Amino acid sequence: MLRITLRLLPVILLLLILVTLLAACSAASPADSIDEKARDIYRSLMCPICSGQTLEESQSELSAQMRVAVREMLEQGKTKEEILQFFVDRYGVGVLAAPPKSNMYLLVWLAPVIGLAIGGLLVVRVIKAGLRRKESATETAEPDNQYWEKRLASHLKDWETKNRQ
Repeated sequence: MLRITLRLLPVILLLLILVTLLAACSAASPADSIDEKARDIYRSLMCPICSGQTLEESQSELSAQMRVAVREMLEQGKTKEEILQFFVDRYGVGVLAAPPKSNMYLLVWLAPVIGLAIGGLLVVRVIKAGLRRKESATETAEPDNQYWEKRLASHLKDWETKNRQ
């Protein structure tokens, strides 16, 4: 019994050290969590005056003011959804980096998928129609080939008879 305990002692100590390290790493300071939340919100909001730039990317004065407002709201304890709604109320839905997945905006999310599906179906139909035409052309080509072969043979005979004389 004592031998088993002595053998397990290093394993137990290693597990305790790992648990302690994991607990220390996961215990982030409040400033770090606010910074992470703020960066996440910066990526979720578009600059109203810059074309195609999020708050995180934009260098405009308005974006700087919006970033300060986001940090202040986070320090006041507001959630991401409340902060995003504040900016949507102020600037409209266009301020969101990703349109909401509901109502008319659902079409924005589904349009590329629907377009690809329709395009794929059209490609398949065109390929099938081409294969059908090729098969029908092959079936009708055989009698035509026989006709041309007979005609060529007769011309060759005529040519040979002319050249022999």
